[in-house]
Amino acid sequence: MTPLASPRRIVLAVTGASGMPYAVALARHLAAAPDIELHLIVSEAAGQVLALESDISAAGLTALAHRVYAPNDYGAGPASGSWRHDGMVVCPCSMATLAAIANGLGSNLIHRAADVTIKEGRRLVLVLRETPLSEI
Repeated sequence: MTPLASPRRIVLAVTGASGMPYAVALARHLAAAPDIELHLIVSEAAGQVLALESDISAAGLTALAHRVYAPNDYGAGPASGSWRHDGMVVCPCSMATLAAIANGLGSNLIHRAADVTIKEGRRLVLVLRETPLSEI
């Protein structure tokens, strides 16, 4: 008998940028995959934008995840390099979140988890919605 493989842990962080249908579709896809364990971080601004741009409530989105973390929970697994995961996606990624990650400014769990993901050499995907990008 072959032992069962552990599910792959994926961290999905949702920020307050426009593009919630992308986040909802991704969360639904990951939640439906039998080999994925979905860990979700939803910023406060994301909850507001979610109500405006999607067909699902914040409670409906969080119900898709195996585990949900508060955006200010620095003791959460994703804040530590010793907590193993297989990648992180920030979808949608606000420009403020991009700037914080790029400059190492960890003012919430999303920033800290992304920083740890980079430090540990794991995959990090940022789904930006701002176009055109400014010179900044």
